[in-house]
Amino acid sequence: MTQALDANNLVPVTGKQMLWLPGAAVETADALTKSVASLNYGVTTESEPSLVNTPMVIWPGPEASLELGPLLEQLGQQVAYQEATLIDFRQPDPAIAALWGSLDDGVMGGVSASQVQWREGLRLVGEVSTANSGGFASIRTRNLEPPLNLGQWQGTVLSAQGDGQRYKWILRDTSGWDSLAYCRSFDTEADRLSTVRTPFLEMVATRRARTVPEASSLNPAQLYSMQLMLSKFEYDGELNPAFQPGAFELTVQSLGVYRQGPKPVIVLPGENAAESAQLITAAGLTGVVRQGKSFAVIGTSDKLPPEVEPAIIGAIFEFFR
Repeated sequence: MTQALDANNLVPVTGKQMLWLPGAAVETADALTKSVASLNYGVTTESEPSLVNTPMVIWPGPEASLELGPLLEQLGQQVAYQEATLIDFRQPDPAIAALWGSLDDGVMGGVSASQVQWREGLRLVGEVSTANSGGFASIRTRNLEPPLNLGQWQGTVLSAQGDGQRYKWILRDTSGWDSLAYCRSFDTEADRLSTVRTPFLEMVATRRARTVPEASSLNPAQLYSMQLMLSKFEYDGELNPAFQPGAFELTVQSLGVYRQGPKPVIVLPGENAAESAQLITAAGLTGVVRQGKSFAVIGTSDKLPPEVEPAIIGAIFEFFR
């Protein structure tokens, strides 16, 4: 017998923290990666990272392709996110797999049919038809007991690969089978993995594809069910502009959660402290510079934020010594 899922066991797990080393040589990044691996940090040199789980940006000095001033201005305006994985569908346990089942337009006389498959993730596949006034296919979870509490987060993150159609991500915060459904439509690209970030406050309260403007916002502290749907309808009678009847396929690799995080700390291993402090303060950021055998915090704060431990700062300065 499959063990029932206890929603209390669904705990968001934060992934590896990343250090952004803009414009650095590959050899430098590889060497730093080895140096900080034991502290559970990775290194990226992407030209425009999304600042997800990126608590620090290291200015590599003259070898950087972007000047310090423009970089700080960019960072001061960019939103940083903290993300955590809730479910990795590529490695589901039996209790997770047992949650999901098909729910199609057959409940209203249609002939669409979907299936849940587990291959490289959670796969919604099947045939959708508009015959007999139908036009939707979906998979949905059984109710979670107790409900899932994501009240400390701002929204969900789906890592999904589709077929070019527009799907719906649906959450419910009450246990009734036909209770209000909070929806957010998202587009997919064929053969390309996309990150779908959905703010809880922007999910639309609906009942059978009709919006309910007087409804309160979704309560993420008590989520009872989840659903993925392909429908010919958007909301209030409007048609899904990307809908195509026939075969469809959507694969979700993971479900995560996110919230806006603090601005990254700027680490300056070899810069002039006085000049850098002015630039960092003007950008509304906090930085770290050498001070003897230790370091000093400059800019908008004189203390490191709690998510940045002195040990990683020490390791970075030792590497660039």
